[in-house]
Amino acid sequence: MTSFYEKAIHDQKLGPFFIDELGDDISSEDWIDHIDLLADFWLAKILGEDTYYGNFVGAHVKMPHLKRETFTRWLELFSTTADEVYVTDIAEVFKKKGEQFSKQFLNTNKKI
Repeated sequence: MTSFYEKAIHDQKLGPFFIDELGDDISSEDWIDHIDLLADFWLAKILGEDTYYGNFVGAHVKMPHLKRETFTRWLELFSTTADEVYVTDIAEVFKKKGEQFSKQFLNTNKKI
């Protein structure tokens, strides 16, 4: 998670969204809470653990400035990071889930 977000805050397309919501200091309490939340999210989605009780679509709906291109870039960076961090089989699981979540969000929010 941290590796992805370290890249994301410096990314020209993604950085402004994350910095606007959480700031530019990845060691801040807001960032640590966000990374912990997302770690729970992925643990729940990949391993079926009962660790995440949030609403990932709802969390992003409050950001009306998100565009389809933003999610395309998120998926690119997420996939690259998964390939760097995990062995191929595990990286593919994460990438497939990431693609599913992106599609789910975009299909739920047709205005994007």
